[in-house]
Amino acid sequence: MATPSIAMIPSGYKAEKVYSVLPTNGDGDLTFDRNSSARRVNKSGLIEEMATDVPRLDYSDGGCPSLLLEPSSLNLVIGSAEGNYGNAPTSSTNTISPDGTNNAFIPLVDDLSNRYQETIPANTYSTGQKLTYSWYRKIISTPTGISVTGDLRIKSLVNLTELETSNATQIESNINGFDRFQAVVEIIDGSIDSIFRAYFGDVVEVGNSSVGYFGHQLEAKSFATSYIPTTSGTASRSQDSASKTGLSSYISSTAGVLYAEFAALTNEVGVFYKVLTLNVGTSGSLSNTILLGITNTNFIYASVGGTFITSVLPADATTFHKVAVKYEDNNSKLFVNGVQIGSTNTTATVPSGLSRLGFDSGNGGSRFHVKAKDVRVYNTSLTDLELQTLTTI
Repeated sequence: MATPSIAMIPSGYKAEKVYSVLPTNGDGDLTFDRNSSARRVNKSGLIEEMATDVPRLDYSDGGCPSLLLEPSSLNLVIGSAEGNYGNAPTSSTNTISPDGTNNAFIPLVDDLSNRYQETIPANTYSTGQKLTYSWYRKIISTPTGISVTGDLRIKSLVNLTELETSNATQIESNINGFDRFQAVVEIIDGSIDSIFRAYFGDVVEVGNSSVGYFGHQLEAKSFATSYIPTTSGTASRSQDSASKTGLSSYISSTAGVLYAEFAALTNEVGVFYKVLTLNVGTSGSLSNTILLGITNTNFIYASVGGTFITSVLPADATTFHKVAVKYEDNNSKLFVNGVQIGSTNTTATVPSGLSRLGFDSGNGGSRFHVKAKDVRVYNTSLTDLELQTLTTI
């Protein structure tokens, strides 16, 4: 198989830069931008702060890291380590949290007055806006022979779709012994106040069990993003972006391959288009672009010069997929996880002057908000067997 002209396999970085493995002279290093600090799970399995404009090589999935690229978000919880309680805990202590400090909260009695509460003022969000509450939990002790299955009590919701704890889903595991969960609700009427409540200590009543909680987060999104710590007020995280221009000598405008191994951040439909592109510069026009990505209904697809190739809906978009689009006049193909999904055997002209690789549509839109483990550009065509081998999981 040919050697890629550009290969970004997350391993090295510095402020404003993600190093590419190829070319070795640094020409393919991506320019990175994020106008705030952000958190990742580091190699030691702890939540770690990364400074403004510093890329995040995230180890939350275990094994080799992925480049974490997220949209902007706001954490509405005040005092996120312990949660903003409507009443002071009757009895509590602390334990080591996912960030390695002694700031995870352990309620020692099952008291419904111990709760996190957030009031969303009228006209803050529109009717139908989804809110996601996420938290970290660790079962510290439980009596022998008793199975602890409970968690936060999330209910008594005012002007929000009703939700019980059983609707919560686990989204991360074993972050310094803690698992992370999320629960999604929806605003019924945006013209009136909404009240969200989460009660702690639901498993404390089971004998003498104890449970630690940390990292409470409420976002105006349909899925949880990485932890945004807060203290005396709300806090936000800016979106990530990465791209590189001036690559015309490494990108063929005749025939080549754009490949990526990536996982979506959510399976929720209607969230956003996510694309990785080769194009002529800063244009977002499809006619000037080689594109692979995920639609807002989670179909993996590709486009060559504005001609779409048949897409496929994976069983789970949040697992890692290996995707390659071979582009060539009237002979472009899309391979996903070792299988050819579609091709263009009609007019599909490769754009001339390709010179930019970007985790976006070319003009900053439709940003490729994903976890990316591998991105490659081949400036020559590959055979079907090579494409099958390249994309096989």
